[in-house]
Amino acid sequence: MRKFASMFALAAFMACGIAKAQSVGVESENRRDTSETEMLRQEVSMLSQQVKDAKQADLSQKIWKDRAKYFNIGFVKQSLTSKDDYIKYKSDVGVNITWGKTYYLHKKPLWGMVKFGLDWTWMDFNYVKYSSVEEKYAYEDDFSGYEFGNGSGYDDSFGSEWPEEGEEDFNLDFGCHQLEYAMQIGPSITVNPIHHLKVSTYFRFQPSASIMLLDDEVYYGFVPFFNFGAAVAWKAISIGVEGRWGSTKYHGVSVDVEDDGYYYEEEDMDVPDLVDTFTQRMRTKSFRVYLSFRF
Repeated sequence: MRKFASMFALAAFMACGIAKAQSVGVESENRRDTSETEMLRQEVSMLSQQVKDAKQADLSQKIWKDRAKYFNIGFVKQSLTSKDDYIKYKSDVGVNITWGKTYYLHKKPLWGMVKFGLDWTWMDFNYVKYSSVEEKYAYEDDFSGYEFGNGSGYDDSFGSEWPEEGEEDFNLDFGCHQLEYAMQIGPSITVNPIHHLKVSTYFRFQPSASIMLLDDEVYYGFVPFFNFGAAVAWKAISIGVEGRWGSTKYHGVSVDVEDDGYYYEEEDMDVPDLVDTFTQRMRTKSFRVYLSFRF
């Protein structure tokens, strides 16, 4: 009986040991499986983040770096005002072509959407054809109560004297045109609220070389313009508006074939007598609407 009891106890002890060993093995296996699952989850998360970062970097490249240059074609509405004789010209038609680049001052957008930049436009051609109608007016501050021309503030563009019979008119009339070549530089702010949509505004200094043909007179000068504008872009296409203003003293040249009502005989003509030089203070204001291609 004792022998039987001892064998039974030994069998029970062995069974408990085996069961415990199996339990420990299962727990170890479970921990190993859990650890491998966690490692796999972390690797998947890292790969997912890398893919996300790569897509964001590619999108950022397309939004900012690949769209830094601009080429604009625009319509111009412009006025030219003389500060000396108070004649104002208004444009009938005008076009401009602009080509430049925005240099962003920091790599990553602030708040994920804003970048400050420096715009440099290395080419700005501007052409306008002015109306042949000349408008005269008085500055109230300088000529208060004074009336020009016919007393209504406007001058009769044909004058009050008619040529006598047999008198020939030697005045040349080539129309009124202005051509400018300029460069621009100044700060800009660009906001990218969503996807490829960008809204920008800028202020630029625009030194310009200007030449004008006003009937039979040619003017040339250097004009320091200031330029303020804004644009909305989606991918490579942008639409913008801008205003610019500037004034300077132009140098003028004209051919004079008449002096005090006396016409020179061919043998009496001399170059200094035929060419007049003078200066004219003028102010220019422009409004431009343009279509821009960014690349």
